[in-house]
Amino acid sequence: MKRIVHIALSAALAASLAACAPAEQKESKLQIERSEQATTVATVEAVDLTRRTVKLRSLDGQPFVVRVGKEAVNLPQVKKGDQVEVTYARELEVTLADPGEVVNETDVVVDRAQPGSKPEGSAIAQTRVTATILDLDKEREKVTLKMADGSVATVKVQNPANLDKVKVGDTILIRYLEAVDITVKGKKR
Repeated sequence: MKRIVHIALSAALAASLAACAPAEQKESKLQIERSEQATTVATVEAVDLTRRTVKLRSLDGQPFVVRVGKEAVNLPQVKKGDQVEVTYARELEVTLADPGEVVNETDVVVDRAQPGSKPEGSAIAQTRVTATILDLDKEREKVTLKMADGSVATVKVQNPANLDKVKVGDTILIRYLEAVDITVKGKKR
């Protein structure tokens, strides 16, 4: 299961790196890439099978509750004291879109344990959407975008130098990938 998440993340990262590889690429070409991954462990404090909730305590001692969907068929195996390992990764890539390109799609892949096996699961969601630049505010480091679905959003730009690589009327392609992998490790020893 973890292998699926790692393979998908590796493929996405390789594709992202390949997209910016050409040496003769103009410096003014927009190419934004960011990624991060984190793994944490929490301890199960209580499981409510009727409400399908699990109360967890984080490594820093903070309690929190997670609702678990019916697709988690092995929830009855999760017990107080079990360690739950969660790996979360996300990746963002922004490039100039091809002229006339309009994209608004999300693909989701979910993998879960078979009934009776160790409780675990993973999910990968990739969203690809185009947005037209309606306004650039270099002074405030903000850009206003009209998304493919017609909604409008104003966002703060993390790297203001990117504002010099685009103009009002340009269309950008945003690809956002999120992956989560959850494994119940059993009792802490």
